Amino acid sequence: MSTWSGVLTIRDWYEAALRHNYYSLILLIEFLVYEKKTVRLQDSEELLNFYLQEKFRDRMNAYLLAFEQERQYGKPV
Repeated sequence: MSTWSGVLTIRDWYEAALRHNYYSLILLIEFLVYEKKTVRLQDSEELLNFYLQEKFRDRMNAYLLAFEQERQYGKPV
């Protein structure tokens, strides 16, 4: 799972999440990479850890719920 440098990337976490079907982690990474564009797959896992902080939990859960609903039903007009 680690890259040649020994540093885990967001891509490493994403690939592991896909392999093990960790839906919430997949959703979080896709939200941050593709929707908000705040991280890139080649970024260090430390950036991902930033968004996993307890102080962001409620707000991030609300964002992810809305993101998940958009993906299922399309963006509201």
